[in-house]
Amino acid sequence: MRRTTTSAGLATVGVLVAWCLLAVGDSRHEGFYTPLSLALVAGGLVLLLAVVVSGRALTTPTGPALILPVATCYLASVIHPAKAYMFISDGGESAVKVLVIIGTAVAFATLVIRHLRNVWGLASICAIALATAIVVIRTAPSPGIDVWLLLQQSSSGLLHGANMYHQHWLGTPAGELTDVYPYLPGTTLLLAPFKWLLGDVRYGTAVASLLAAYLVWRLAPRAPAALAGLIVLMPHWAFLVDQSWTEPLLVAELAACILALRAGRTGWATAALAAALVTKQFVAPLLPLFAIWRAFGVRRAAIAAAAAFGVALPWLIADPGAMWHDAVTTELNETVLPFGLDLPSFLARHGIHAGFALTVGVVGIAYAVAVLRLPRTPSGLALGCALIMWSVDFANKATFFNHYTFPLGLLIVAVAAAEPMPAGGSGALQGEPRSVEA
Repeated sequence: MRRTTTSAGLATVGVLVAWCLLAVGDSRHEGFYTPLSLALVAGGLVLLLAVVVSGRALTTPTGPALILPVATCYLASVIHPAKAYMFISDGGESAVKVLVIIGTAVAFATLVIRHLRNVWGLASICAIALATAIVVIRTAPSPGIDVWLLLQQSSSGLLHGANMYHQHWLGTPAGELTDVYPYLPGTTLLLAPFKWLLGDVRYGTAVASLLAAYLVWRLAPRAPAALAGLIVLMPHWAFLVDQSWTEPLLVAELAACILALRAGRTGWATAALAAALVTKQFVAPLLPLFAIWRAFGVRRAAIAAAAAFGVALPWLIADPGAMWHDAVTTELNETVLPFGLDLPSFLARHGIHAGFALTVGVVGIAYAVAVLRLPRTPSGLALGCALIMWSVDFANKATFFNHYTFPLGLLIVAVAAAEPMPAGGSGALQGEPRSVEA
């Protein structure tokens, strides 16, 4: 029993250390390439692979296991606050830095103060995060990025019946998207109400992160609130909100899926996966993993895919060529960028131009490891999703800060979904047999 407890605890610590390596590597240069940044990202991926290969399930992290991740968030906010690419006033920048420091201090307090271990500790962290988001949005009312412009304008267009795949984005900076909507319709469908009611879609991405933090707490209500707080305290979360990147939607959707799956509410889990599939096309590589997971299965994966297809069908009927061009062809035709935080960019800097086979090979290895070694539990499924998305990002040809925040969130979901160490044995940790549901 002691050996099993130790191995499960070490696996959890290994995942949290991998989280720290990715968080630092991703944030230290705002997601752009540097040799050290890429080395940290690669090192974290290797560590995560080693944890999964070990075959050990995770256990709910305790206070000591969370000291390093919280310290990482604190040091990042002090040493390298997110400001280089944020269109934010000096006063707003100072306010954000102070708020983030306070938030990480509260997270530390939840590790040692019993009365802050519960939902009130999380409520305090989330209140500070909400204040941070409001400061960012109010002091940077017009971020210089095409993502914000296309989400704002597609939300307005939706209200008037415009086809987002036909719209041209006004005010787009030179060299960025002007007439391409690179997402699936679910992104605008989810964010449009925040534009209509509050004037800015970024309130929607901030709320998605807060929702994800709450769902993580629901997965592990007895864990220190700092665990769920990592969703909104991760290094440069304010930068993520400022740029209106949509990964918080995906983290919230898959957190809801894992929570519903663990509660045995497979219908809600299927709906949550369908929402993720119609939000962003990068969730599609995860569909086979859900299909072979015994608790989910092929039938529910097919239903989720069909539901997502049904939501997107009006735009597909209206102009299938425009939708395919924007959401698929544009992504596939992207060139390798030398400043991307990924393996193809690194190889291109050294005169090696790897093709799509490199991405397939790296993701294939991650898939094989996940399928063969992970326990068939909701935690194992979340960890497999994190491993696969991290490998997709690492082997893709245009990966930047926002892309890695998706696996960062999924890693927190995975450790939160883990079962506490049972008193009488290790069976609950080992999960169900590794079988495939047809």
